[in-house]
Amino acid sequence: MTSATPVPAREVTFKSGARLLGVANAAFSLAGSVLLAVALSYLAQRRITSGIWLLLGVLGLRWVLSTLMSQWSEHASATLRARWRATLVRHFTRPQPERERGRGDLALAIEQASDAPALDLLETSAIAALAGLAVLFWAGGWLTLLITVALLAGAVPLYQRAGRRSEATALEYQQRRALLESRQLELLHHTTELRALGAVSYGANEIAAISDSEHAIAMRAIRTALGSSLVTEFLSGVSIGLVAMVVGFALLGGRISLQHALIAVLVTSEVFTHVRRYGVEFHRREDSERSLGVLDGHLSAPITTTTELIVATDLVTEASDRPVSFILAPGQRLLVTGPSGSGKTTLLHTLLGWRDARAGALVRGAIRSAHVSVESPLLSGTLRDNLTLGDSVPDVEVRECLASLGLSGPRFENLNTTLLADGKGISTGEKVRLVLARGLLARPDLLVVDDVAGVLDDEGRRLVRRVLDEHPTLGVVEATVDTPLLVDVALRIELAP
Repeated sequence: MTSATPVPAREVTFKSGARLLGVANAAFSLAGSVLLAVALSYLAQRRITSGIWLLLGVLGLRWVLSTLMSQWSEHASATLRARWRATLVRHFTRPQPERERGRGDLALAIEQASDAPALDLLETSAIAALAGLAVLFWAGGWLTLLITVALLAGAVPLYQRAGRRSEATALEYQQRRALLESRQLELLHHTTELRALGAVSYGANEIAAISDSEHAIAMRAIRTALGSSLVTEFLSGVSIGLVAMVVGFALLGGRISLQHALIAVLVTSEVFTHVRRYGVEFHRREDSERSLGVLDGHLSAPITTTTELIVATDLVTEASDRPVSFILAPGQRLLVTGPSGSGKTTLLHTLLGWRDARAGALVRGAIRSAHVSVESPLLSGTLRDNLTLGDSVPDVEVRECLASLGLSGPRFENLNTTLLADGKGISTGEKVRLVLARGLLARPDLLVVDDVAGVLDDEGRRLVRRVLDEHPTLGVVEATVDTPLLVDVALRIELAP
């Protein structure tokens, strides 16, 4: 089923709010540091009441700021996460092509991308906090300013080096994780054959080796992150210690007051606190930006609507260089013909949104689509479950649909009959008609049929044609090499080999 997509989360970035709150956070934090210094100087002068009230006011202001930042960040992250996840549901309807990024990676990318508002807030706070350097110069003099600026400048290349190492490690980890995921699925699919050959330990040992290497890369990433954190902690401690030493000597020499000395030390601490908070999130920032790029490339899609079922304009698929243009309206029939290997199935999958087009434009309406092919799977479960897929469909309607397709008798009369995995025990023609019945019971707007006429006998084809004629508003697209089900078509596309 294809419908209009929600607003891409990338369009709702909360950047304006993050910048506004970041500036406010830095301004109030610096003001709080100055007031804290004043409160401590009051206490040193034995002005106990004034000092305590001012101290309590500063602590209350910091608590309000912390709560406000936390609640806003959680709200922004939850909003982005919900929007991206709504888009991811649509992405899961596509079969995963080989070498495409794993869906688990996309889910992880959503979690990392949702951190963007909080990281933007921290970035703005760190930049705005640099205004505290002017306060530092006023309170402590040029030497304290020089020390702080020099250590802040020295941190930049260290951050950049840590960032490059972090990015390389993250890329290696993602590649190894994707390999582990695909190999696990492959070995799981062939478990029966491996067990029969007595080679289960082969698969287990290979998975263990890949998993161990993944853990080793993860440990390197953790060490890189810890190294970046130690850099910020070391530079912050050195800066505050040197500033405290300088203002301490100035205070002993009578060149500055106690209040100015306290302001210099506390403002230096506050500046480095904001920079340190932003610095220690270096890896989250890199992951967030990288994840936003991944989501933009995989999940973002233009919002388009149409009253038609499908509108294709100069559409070029992965399997054919010929551009295709048509408009399929409700109730119309489209026949796609061509020899084997000409790209018929690829075109159908592209029309369904399961594959991406190489060029051209494709717009699908808000429609429910059903797909029928020889490879269409049946599930292990009852006949009813296979046909209704959990929907509330009356048994009478289910039996009537089966009978109209020639599926009658004891095997199909009892809807509680259990089908084996992938429909084993029934013929290919019966399986195709069961899949067709399942699609019709879902009341689709579009039915896509991929070369199934060849597995049906003359009577089966006659019954299917009659059933399709009983659905005049149903749009049908059929691909076939030679024998079509559709005999009265409004549109025809012939693909060359």
